[in-house]
Amino acid sequence: MGKILHSSEAGSLSEPMGTRPDKAAQTSIGFLSDTPVTVSVVMGKTTITVRELLELSVGSVVEIDKLVDESFNLNINGTPFGKVEVSVIEDTYGLRIAEINNPFEG
Repeated sequence: MGKILHSSEAGSLSEPMGTRPDKAAQTSIGFLSDTPVTVSVVMGKTTITVRELLELSVGSVVEIDKLVDESFNLNINGTPFGKVEVSVIEDTYGLRIAEINNPFEG
């Protein structure tokens, strides 16, 4: 199971994240706090032919539609939630949240 590092724990790995939900909003959804959700990161995608798929083997490289310095999409239960940047924390990967989608926008 993943560990969440808050700003105070992450040190230089994290920066303040702008506005947080107010106390009333946190209280009104508090009953959901123990509900598990699936967090996934989508690195990118590409389209290949079946022939190219069948030619793949160990060590093959498939180019995706992301540039090296782009952030990755963060999904919660399959729904877009925001953008993340990948960090290395000791010997594991971590995700730094770079953007959170506003469901009330536009």
